[in-house]
Amino acid sequence: MEERIQKAKELILELSEKDYLRLKRSLGVGMYLFNLLKEFLEPSYLELLKEFDKLPLEKKKAFLKELEGRLGQDFKSKEVDFSQVEKKPIESFFKPVEELKALDEREKKLLKSFGIKDLYSALWFAPLRYEDRRLIHTVKTTKSGQKVALKLKVVSTGFDLKEKYPAYVECEDGTDRLVLRFRYKDQRALFRFKRGQELLVYGRLKEYKGEKYMVHPEFLNQEEAGKIVPFYYIRTEGELRSISAKKRHELLRKSLSKLVEYARYMPEYLPESLLSKRNLPNIGESLYLLHRPTGSEEELNNFSTPFQKRLVYEDLLLFQLALQVVRSQVKTLPAVSLKNPEESLQVFKKSLPFSLTSAQERVLEEILRDVKSTSPMSRLLQGDVGSGKTVVAMAVAYAFACEGYQSAVMVPTEILAQQHYNSFKELLEPLGVRVGLLTSSVKGSLRRSTLTHTQRGNLQVLIGTHALIQEDVEFHRLAFVVIDEQHRFGVLQRKLLLEKGKGFYPHCLVMSATPIPRTLALSLYGDLDLSVIDQKPVGRKPVITKLLFESEFDKVLQAVREELSKGHKVYVIYPLIEESERLQLKSAVQEHQRWKELLPDRQVLLLHGKLPEEEKRHVVEKFKQEGDVLVSTTVVEVGVDVKEATLMVIESAHRFGLSQLHQLRGRVGRSDLQSYCYLVVPEEVKADAQTLQRLKVVVKSNDGFEIAEQDMKLRGPGELLGESQSGYFGFWVANLARAQDRAFLEKAKEDALELLREDPQLSKHPELRKVLLHRYGSKIDLSYMA
Repeated sequence: MEERIQKAKELILELSEKDYLRLKRSLGVGMYLFNLLKEFLEPSYLELLKEFDKLPLEKKKAFLKELEGRLGQDFKSKEVDFSQVEKKPIESFFKPVEELKALDEREKKLLKSFGIKDLYSALWFAPLRYEDRRLIHTVKTTKSGQKVALKLKVVSTGFDLKEKYPAYVECEDGTDRLVLRFRYKDQRALFRFKRGQELLVYGRLKEYKGEKYMVHPEFLNQEEAGKIVPFYYIRTEGELRSISAKKRHELLRKSLSKLVEYARYMPEYLPESLLSKRNLPNIGESLYLLHRPTGSEEELNNFSTPFQKRLVYEDLLLFQLALQVVRSQVKTLPAVSLKNPEESLQVFKKSLPFSLTSAQERVLEEILRDVKSTSPMSRLLQGDVGSGKTVVAMAVAYAFACEGYQSAVMVPTEILAQQHYNSFKELLEPLGVRVGLLTSSVKGSLRRSTLTHTQRGNLQVLIGTHALIQEDVEFHRLAFVVIDEQHRFGVLQRKLLLEKGKGFYPHCLVMSATPIPRTLALSLYGDLDLSVIDQKPVGRKPVITKLLFESEFDKVLQAVREELSKGHKVYVIYPLIEESERLQLKSAVQEHQRWKELLPDRQVLLLHGKLPEEEKRHVVEKFKQEGDVLVSTTVVEVGVDVKEATLMVIESAHRFGLSQLHQLRGRVGRSDLQSYCYLVVPEEVKADAQTLQRLKVVVKSNDGFEIAEQDMKLRGPGELLGESQSGYFGFWVANLARAQDRAFLEKAKEDALELLREDPQLSKHPELRKVLLHRYGSKIDLSYMA
């Protein structure tokens, strides 16, 4: 390969001599270079090489210059020599933004507004996407639908008010003609275009009835054209709101470009053996090329260039190292060991008005093995909606209460806290266990009383939201912690609750109804053991799901009236609270009014996330007691448990992910009554085969794990993990919606385990240890490494 590149470079050099004199006389140059480079050059270059001999001389010259640069950059960046630079200590990259002399005050403020705290996080601030604005295309070789930068010459201008885009500029580039079309309603807008004027434009080339055109292309200056441009995630709040997106990008790129040069001084901190095993480049070069990239636009936007792979791998490796360090650290901490939990469990099971499933029994055995040990349990309990995870948590809490210990149950919402409080109280208080509730709505004397009884040990189970981790909450003998809906809590919150154990580290059970496929769960929750409830309680009938179009609304209304006539209750779900013109989605507030008019003799209630917590609880309670229809946003997704609810109508169902639809559907079918779910979509979805295929997965299957697998195949796990994949897991470059990144997750886990087996404290890799503490020290407790 290197030999072929060298031959190509030598030919380009020869052709460029004496102002490309030989190029003017040479034939077959394009096909010669094509055959020489076809095995590794990107398609966009190869297409041009096929057409090369037909290009005008100026285009040939420009393309050969571009190709020469491409061949130089692809294998070793010529712009910067990373090997000859003296490296700085890694700590110097942890310097806060305020202390960076290369930036002015405005730039420092700008970077901080993006969450960039120091030089290290600035270099890791990855572009969301890249645009190839190199002048390597011609009108003739560009395919319809392709976004390209072109150098054009104005031929003429015209104006026709009858057209959708009245103003147009005819151009050519020596290979073909291209029309630039604009919405301008005033002919004077065309005065700036002069015959023979050269333009640099960037846009999507389209073709209709043989005419090639661009609509409102972006006009580039010399500096913007001729390179690959990175685009970053842009915040719009605060003082940046008044600045256009284009200007914000310019400011951010300018600030980051001042810092990119520092990347060449960064020392390599990953072991050489890992880099060669995974065939990855060094860190300095990778960070440099993240912001000043080479390669093809397709590769860059797939994050599949060698330098991007290096950063994805490192992102995941550091995450795995942090998880494994926490796991081994927790194993060394002292925990309460239950003496005879089996006996308590028998008492609890006899008191239940139903039998546990064999899956629940199996999971309880796994948990009992853990809580009889003096090492703290760290277990993730996954179970589909309605599989009976809460009863398992109750059984274990009862076993702890019988031996004089307290349990805490932390949930993400007040509605769910109230729900758990009611069900724990109903099943545990007859057995002599006192249950308390603590949320931000519990105030005054009731709050003081709850805190006092918790501190004295009079309350054996305390259920609440993040209010449980506040400083004034003290336990007497906390030994068991349940955290429901894991991905809604940061690791830090989990840590704070576990620290309330006073001398003992509580056993921890994390429960999630988000069915993440087993392999992904094992890697993402590497600090936890995994248990799965894969059975529904006896007597539960699968929910019958139907897909309907808005034109079939009569069927929906008929089904609603039918269920109400049987004394059952109905949910109607909308994706928004207020109307959105942009997305044309129906909103809960407007539609609540419509449903009241459609069902004048029924009680139709409204629930959404912006209601105060007190009001939310009141609405849910009212729906349970006397309501008929609950019009709601996805706030019902977690924790609303109404056994009489047998029909769920989900409007604009195409706007939800499959796993979210399944979660919502889980609010019905919570008894032995036959339940239904109607997915309603607009007419235009009929033409969208991909969306219909997605929705049919939910129609055909009631198995959350099967749906999760399909969801991952169709749109990656971003939907399963919600915002958590970047926020909760702390990834900067990795994105688990990409299959290659998920493959790296497994490799990173394998490498992290091997590294820590040989060097548990990372004392042989001090720079790596410093980076790990810098990245994760504040998120999870790595104090014993410091």
